[in-house]
Amino acid sequence: MTKNIMTKASTTRIIVTERLKRGFIYFILIAGSIVFLYPIFYAVAVGFMDKYQFAATPPSLLPIPSQFTIVNYKKLLGVGDSYMKYYFLNSFARAGWYVSIMVITSLVAGYVFARLKFWGREVIFFGLLISAMLPYVVTMAPTYIMMARFPLVSGNNIFGQGGTGFIDTYPVLLILGLVNVLGIFLMRMAMYSLPIDFEEAARIDGAGTLRIIFQIVAPIQKPILAYIAITTGIMLWNDWFTPFIYINTNRYLPLAAAISKMTSLAVGQHGLPDWPRIITLGLGLTLPCLILFAYFQRYIVEGLASAAIKG
Repeated sequence: MTKNIMTKASTTRIIVTERLKRGFIYFILIAGSIVFLYPIFYAVAVGFMDKYQFAATPPSLLPIPSQFTIVNYKKLLGVGDSYMKYYFLNSFARAGWYVSIMVITSLVAGYVFARLKFWGREVIFFGLLISAMLPYVVTMAPTYIMMARFPLVSGNNIFGQGGTGFIDTYPVLLILGLVNVLGIFLMRMAMYSLPIDFEEAARIDGAGTLRIIFQIVAPIQKPILAYIAITTGIMLWNDWFTPFIYINTNRYLPLAAAISKMTSLAVGQHGLPDWPRIITLGLGLTLPCLILFAYFQRYIVEGLASAAIKG
């Protein structure tokens, strides 16, 4: 009898301990979610204010508008702002272009560096890795000069003089950084975990290298390719610095660069800055990335795991 009572008491303590642990974990998760979701709530609330109400309202944890307005959200959707459609189109076009190119180059180059034998393979590969380690500030000035002095473009002669080259043109958004060194590295590591028997069987059946890459390797390495595509898309969607440096025409600006220019003008101008509009545009820039990450996060984990396993 005493033994049964002790057993029940021990079981009860274990259950209580587990519930306390679970409750503590839930508390930490809920608290963390509130911390991360609060900036989004703040941006949504501020979007219903105009700049005069925002300036007159003291900063508070709960910025509830006294008078609601949807002008900022209308402008986010392109109503009353003729350039907004260009901002979104440029962002989608640039992100889609780089995702397509970088996935293909990472797939092909990763396979080449992992499977094909040729002189200087390791030297070239490590040269790519070293180039990725250079800070962007080191290559920024030479790259700008190269774009500005590109021969036979925008008034430049064959020696790159007399015009502006690719500066303030749409193609400059699509020709910089076409090679994803990290993607090539991850793809190369993922290839080491793939048995070579599949490729040898395909070669016996008469398949060439390109057919092996796109019809055999690509479907098997879908997780790592998805990881490269997702991270590249998010990176290019949020990239404001490159367009900010090279583009002055509003029609060519992606959304991130447009927000950056508006912010710099708001800080330097006289009068009352339209912070609610800028914050609302930032919300429009952030939400697609959050949705994309939430939907495809398992591919990110699977992609990194497939690149980490070396067989």
